[in-house]
Amino acid sequence: MHDGSAFYDPYSREVFDDPYPVYKSLRDEAPLYRDPSARWWVLSRFDDVWSAVRDYATFSSRLGPDPANLDDNGRKYSIISMDPPRHDRVRSILNRSFTPDRVAAQERQVREIVEGYFDRLEPGTRVDAMTAFAGPIPSDVIGALLDLPAADRPYLRELWDLYLAREEGVFGLPRAAIDASRKISEYISGIIEERRARPGSDLISTVLHAEYRDEHGEVTRLDDHDVLMFCNLLSAAGSETTQKLIGNALAALSEHRDEWRRIVADPSLIPTAVDEALRYDTPSHYIARTTTRDVALHGGVIPAGDWVLLLLGAANRDDREYPDPDAFRADREFDRSVFFGWGRHVCLGQWLARLETQIVLEMMATRFPDFEAGERTRILTSTVRGFDRLELELR
Repeated sequence: MHDGSAFYDPYSREVFDDPYPVYKSLRDEAPLYRDPSARWWVLSRFDDVWSAVRDYATFSSRLGPDPANLDDNGRKYSIISMDPPRHDRVRSILNRSFTPDRVAAQERQVREIVEGYFDRLEPGTRVDAMTAFAGPIPSDVIGALLDLPAADRPYLRELWDLYLAREEGVFGLPRAAIDASRKISEYISGIIEERRARPGSDLISTVLHAEYRDEHGEVTRLDDHDVLMFCNLLSAAGSETTQKLIGNALAALSEHRDEWRRIVADPSLIPTAVDEALRYDTPSHYIARTTTRDVALHGGVIPAGDWVLLLLGAANRDDREYPDPDAFRADREFDRSVFFGWGRHVCLGQWLARLETQIVLEMMATRFPDFEAGERTRILTSTVRGFDRLELELR
C-alpha cells in the first residue's frame, strides 16, 4: 500500500519528462499505489503488470485505455476497449493482415519508403529526426496500407498529435483534442464512403467488407460506426507509437555509444536492439483497466469497478525481471515482455513497428554511423511518450 512517500501523476510535466526515478520509488515503496485524488490505482512491478494484462476477466478493457476519455465496449477506441468474446470476433478481421509473414511480405515497400527519406539526408548536416523521417515514415507506411492520399498524411498526423496532447495537471481532454477527434472522424468517414463505392485491396476496404460470425453464430459485417472506429485506430496506432519508438531508439543509442558501435560493427544485433529500445524507453507508458472483482495485492484491496493504471514503462525497468535495467544492452534476451502489452490485447501492429525501426537503424548504421543526438523536446501526451523534436548531427 502507498505510505505517502511516493508520488505519481501522469499529467505532471515533471513526471512525464523523467519518469524513471518515480517508477523506481513506486516499485520499491508503493507497489500498490492509490492516486491521492482517488481517481485510480497504479501497478508498477513487472509481475503485477504481467498478470493483469493477461487476466482480461479481472482487468477489463471495456471502458477504454484512458480514464479521462471513457468508452463503452469499443464505441470510441474500437478493439482496444473491448472484452472477449466480442473483442476476439472483431479482432479476427485484422489478425490475418498483421501476421509476421504478412508483414515480412511488405518489407520491400517499407524499405522503399525508408530509403526515400534517407536519400534526402546528407552527411555533415543537422536535422530534426522527427520531422525529417521518424514522423513521416510510419505515417507513410500505414497510409500506404490504408491507401490514404500522400498529400493528406501530414494533415492526419498533425491531427493525431493534437488529439494526444494534454495540458499539465489537467484531467480530461483539452478543447484542441476534442476538435482534432472530430476532424479525424470526418476525414476517415469520407475515405470510408469512397471505399464503399469503389473498394480496393487496402485495409479500409478489407475492414469495410470483411465478414465474421457474431455471438449468435450469424455471418455479419461491422456496422458503420465500428468501421469508423476501427479505421481511426489503424490510422493512429500505425503512426504515433512507431514514430516515438524510432526517436526513443535513436536517443538511447546516441547516449550508449559502445552499444551503438557494436551495432554498426554487427548489424545482426539490430532486431534485439529494437526490442531493447522498446524496453528501455517504452513509447506506451501505461494502459488502463477497470476491475470486475475485488483484487487483493500488497496488503491492500482494489475494489471492483475501480480504475487501475498498468505502468508498462515502470515494469520494463523492474530489476526483479531485468538485470541492470537502467542499462541499454543491444543483445539483451527476453523471457517475458510487456512493451507491446500481452495476451488478447497485444499490439496488433507490433511486427510492422519493429520492421520500420529495424530498417531505420540499418540506414543510420550504414549512412551515418557516427551520428549524435542533440537538443530535444517533448509534448505532454496522454499515454504515449516520445519526442516532438530530436536534433541529430549526421556524420
